[in-house]
Amino acid sequence: MVLGRSKATVVYSVSGRPSNPFARPVDRFAATLRTVIVSVAGLLIVLAGVIGTWQWHGASERAAQQRATTTLVEAVTSDAAPIAMSPRGSVRTTPMVKATWTWQSESRTDSIEVPSGTPAGTEKRIVVNADGSWAGPRITTSDVASAAVAGVLVTLGASALLLGAVWAVCARAVERRRQQYWDESLHRLFATYSR
Repeated sequence: MVLGRSKATVVYSVSGRPSNPFARPVDRFAATLRTVIVSVAGLLIVLAGVIGTWQWHGASERAAQQRATTTLVEAVTSDAAPIAMSPRGSVRTTPMVKATWTWQSESRTDSIEVPSGTPAGTEKRIVVNADGSWAGPRITTSDVASAAVAGVLVTLGASALLLGAVWAVCARAVERRRQQYWDESLHRLFATYSR
């Protein structure tokens, strides 16, 4: 009798489980794990789409609220925008500089965000509140899309890391089951021939 892999063909059903009733238990265990992992991956992809949609609607609502409660005015920068450092030590691409604009026949001066390197005297369209103060960066359509894409990518990245860790654990579990199966098979074989 020669030990080795069985020549019996293992046929897998649509669910991924071996349909052969004589398949090794470890094969059924591995097929079940694959089915579970694929199902979880599908659910996580759907979750990424849901989060992206939620981010899109949230950013769209903020943009709509900004448009409804603010007014566009033309501001003129008083100083050149340097390359500034953020509190975390990274380069800020939109430093704060002094700018002047007209609101209800009055001149207003305050700090606004502009791209680094913007020279003094540059005209920039900004949004102001009902009292004429700067309302923060204008939320554009690209900002809304970026928020949605970022939500999807972050969710997919976290899901990929999670599934990778689960796959590694499952692969080790299958290998342990396979080794245990062969050990038990050899033990039964030797026990049979030792009688």
